[in-house]
Amino acid sequence: MIHSNLLVHPVLFTPSLSLMQRNKVTMSFSLKGYLKLLAVGCVLASSTVYAEEHSTVGFHGSVSLFTGVDGTNSVMDTESQAKITDYSGSQERQNEAVVIPFWDLNYRFDDSNEVYFKTDIVGMASDFYTQAGYRHYLTDGSNIAIGVVPGLLEKEVWKNPYQLQSDRTTTNAAVQGLVLNYDRVLGSDWSLELAHGKYSLDQEDSLAALDRNSNLSYVELNYMTDLSESWGVEWLINYLDVDASGSALKSQRISTEAEFQLRNGRHITMLAGSVGLQKFDDTNPLWKRTREDTKLGVSATYIYAMPFDWKNTLFIARGGWDITDANIDFYDHDEYLVTLGMQYQF
Repeated sequence: MIHSNLLVHPVLFTPSLSLMQRNKVTMSFSLKGYLKLLAVGCVLASSTVYAEEHSTVGFHGSVSLFTGVDGTNSVMDTESQAKITDYSGSQERQNEAVVIPFWDLNYRFDDSNEVYFKTDIVGMASDFYTQAGYRHYLTDGSNIAIGVVPGLLEKEVWKNPYQLQSDRTTTNAAVQGLVLNYDRVLGSDWSLELAHGKYSLDQEDSLAALDRNSNLSYVELNYMTDLSESWGVEWLINYLDVDASGSALKSQRISTEAEFQLRNGRHITMLAGSVGLQKFDDTNPLWKRTREDTKLGVSATYIYAMPFDWKNTLFIARGGWDITDANIDFYDHDEYLVTLGMQYQF
């Protein structure tokens, strides 16, 4: 949801649909990382449930565009000062205007088979990426999808974030891997996601014990249901294992999120919160202690369906805040994002 690794799949009820015609909504994230704050409530209509309403052969999906303001306070962010003189972690907040496009494109072959190409933020990736794959719909209302994350979109990171007294330089990093989704398991309100891949940098100049190149394994269990005609709730728990080349960066993270949704005609309001704990295996050679991160996030989203009576469109206003509190101050991170945007479904 809010912080760097979590993912939520909210349910969106458009006013023209009954409760059994709900659209599942997923979020997408940017190359820079600020889109992680969009993870709950803001909106890329997923190919999962949305496709069930488009069982005819052909293309369907959605495209979205957001604009807003992002503010980040993190010495690890490449928008921060290139030159640092100590490891205090103290930085001025970097604020900037952002424009955020994303998409979910599907081609349906028949009643039960389709291919897709989309942007997403599966928990393994922790940032904006593309995924292409195949989805099969079962007669019990569930579906199984397998996708490839090719690593086409790269993120800018520091070659050596710990370099002192001279300007740090940047390199690119990307995630590649496979993702397996089983949505609405046996027709229930439960969904399961499994992912495995690798995180790799073009050039890693950190100490050997701080080498960020990693193998990633991810598991997520998701539950969503309606409490009434107006209220809905979603809850998930996930686990990420980071088998980094650097012994001090090998880690395990467990996170949970909850989101409440209020639907009233064309209006949808969503409130969400998340908490996570990430523990590292070995002593950090620069600070002589083992790192541990606590992650917290909150968000609020307002969605208005069919603005100006435009069919198949959504207006979305969104605010989110995310904090990582580490026992090593250098790794502290906090970020906010406020956006306005539109989505068109076809």
